[in-house]
Amino acid sequence: MMIERIALGALSLLGFLISVYFALTFHAQSTFLDRHLPRFCRIDSATCSTILGTPQASVFGIPNFDLGILFYTALLGSTILPGLWKQLHLMLFAGSSIAVATGFYLTYVLVFRLHVKCTLCFMSHAANFLIFIVLLITL
Repeated sequence: MMIERIALGALSLLGFLISVYFALTFHAQSTFLDRHLPRFCRIDSATCSTILGTPQASVFGIPNFDLGILFYTALLGSTILPGLWKQLHLMLFAGSSIAVATGFYLTYVLVFRLHVKCTLCFMSHAANFLIFIVLLITL
């Protein structure tokens, strides 16, 4: 059980950092990050505005990155606090299921409709899929 929680902690931290990066980019505060991130993790302004300006970039008016920040924070908290793990496990699994299904759709939109290769997007979708697998194993 410990290795699963470590994996979930690492994956949720990755997802959290990607979501924060998108939030900062959306609010034009990413210049510090752009100087300190590896080149493959950077998003140019044209790509970012293409992605963040689409209707698929939010759910009920809430940006996907804000939902990600909430989800990854809850997941990270549950991996650190055992009592929280027991209370939130099924809810996190449900959220993870939705994130994976949405991720497949968003990947389709990125690749086939927008023709955008967003490394960070693909990384977050992969992290969500791995989170789903680990949560499924620990049910």
